[in-house]
Amino acid sequence: MCELYHQELWVHVQRFAPYAHLRFTDEEVITLYLFGIVDKKREIKTLYDHADRYWREWFPHLPS
Repeated sequence: MCELYHQELWVHVQRFAPYAHLRFTDEEVITLYLFGIVDKKREIKTLYDHADRYWREWFPHLPS
């Protein structure tokens, strides 16, 4: 994901929130979203709760 992001995706993605938590990278956001789709989780809240519960160790900078 990181390699693809740096080659192509960065051109199409931009953070718009002024309070963005920069320790949690765009690559991590995309990865969690794709994990969520694989697990059939589409709502942001459901995806976040699942990531917080099961993947916190892989994503230690996951914002609250």
